[in-house]
Amino acid sequence: MKDCLASAAGLLLSLAAAGASAQSTAGCPQLPAGTGLHWERSGTAALVICKALDAAGQQAFGVMLAAKEPDKPAGAREEKTEIDGRKARWYHTRIANRPDARSRMAVIELGDERWAQVWIDAPSEAALQAAMATVGTLRFDPASMADANTRR
Repeated sequence: MKDCLASAAGLLLSLAAAGASAQSTAGCPQLPAGTGLHWERSGTAALVICKALDAAGQQAFGVMLAAKEPDKPAGAREEKTEIDGRKARWYHTRIANRPDARSRMAVIELGDERWAQVWIDAPSEAALQAAMATVGTLRFDPASMADANTRR
């Protein structure tokens, strides 16, 4: 009987954790399978911030979802790209206290008065290229992002 109760309690805890995890990532874009990344979500209904973390808790990249177009860095070098089938540009950015970091930022118009800003602060060129490749395969599915960017 004791084993049965322990198993039931374990199952309930697992289901609660899975529900909390699913709830906490609602509104974030869909990560491609096999990346080993998971989302950490924060923000409000008007501004959603999703951080893609690896198993060690290190951030690979982040996504900010908003109902207002984010500012683009003036005069920054650009690289053309495609993210979720949408044309975009990677802007070269700098981090003041980390001059060795490889940083990029992209702004994507999602339509219906919704915008995404993606940022990468990578420790190496290889990590930057890997993060950019993963970002290119993100899916900004309107159904899974329904609670993000609620219009005012």
